[in-house]
Amino acid sequence: MKKNFAVLGHPISHSLSPRIHQHFANQFGIKIDYQAIDVDINNFSKTLSDLKDKGYEGLNITLPLKNLAYELCDHLSPKSQKTKSVNTISFVNNKIYGDTTDGLGLVKDLLKRGVILEGKKILIIGAGGASNGVMYDLVSQHPNSIFLTNRTISKSHQMMNDWMEFAMEKNVAIDIFDSNESISFDLIINATSSSLGAENVVFPKNLQGQFWYDMMYGKQTTFLSMAEKNKVKFCDGLGMLVEQAAAAFYIWHKEKPDTKPLYKIL
Repeated sequence: MKKNFAVLGHPISHSLSPRIHQHFANQFGIKIDYQAIDVDINNFSKTLSDLKDKGYEGLNITLPLKNLAYELCDHLSPKSQKTKSVNTISFVNNKIYGDTTDGLGLVKDLLKRGVILEGKKILIIGAGGASNGVMYDLVSQHPNSIFLTNRTISKSHQMMNDWMEFAMEKNVAIDIFDSNESISFDLIINATSSSLGAENVVFPKNLQGQFWYDMMYGKQTTFLSMAEKNKVKFCDGLGMLVEQAAAAFYIWHKEKPDTKPLYKIL
């Protein structure tokens, strides 16, 4: 008997998640039916309830629903409580359990690419849900410092305040990046919505970084074009997508899939 899963978001037609999870399931002979369902914010709560009633076992949640998913869960993992974001839902005993695997996916992809995080200097561009969603795992890697910047800089200050206590526990410095300063970073992460057509994203000039990572995937973004122009190493977030999916798969099935073949296939 097939187990039912889905990914919910808006838009969703571009999603590779059904293909990824089917590939993982095939590795273990697990029979699943994994759908991509387009849901806007206004219908999300009802859709969540309907899918629970229909016997779905789990859901992946993508833009722009992760924060709302956090608000609707009956139980939250410690990581989801801290990030205020949920991308993986499990239905257990008629209750909604929320977790987030985005940060783990980002860190795993970076480490697989040989990007060391411990003791390093990181810049995160963007102060919305995407950046907050990965902060727990980034801080947990014990970088030397994480600098924040955003078009609306007050959001960066709010984000810094939200994460300061946790960062201090891990001996990680958090600061606001002043674009007038000349700082060379080991890693620059783009967590803005620029690749989704947001016209108001302006990147700091004279960015200096050894490795540039765009959390979005599937197109040549302004950020990646800047990296190419600067002749530095860079990549998009396809690997993050694969690794966060593998972590979600483990939550549901308690099996750790091999992600290497998917990097080649996709």
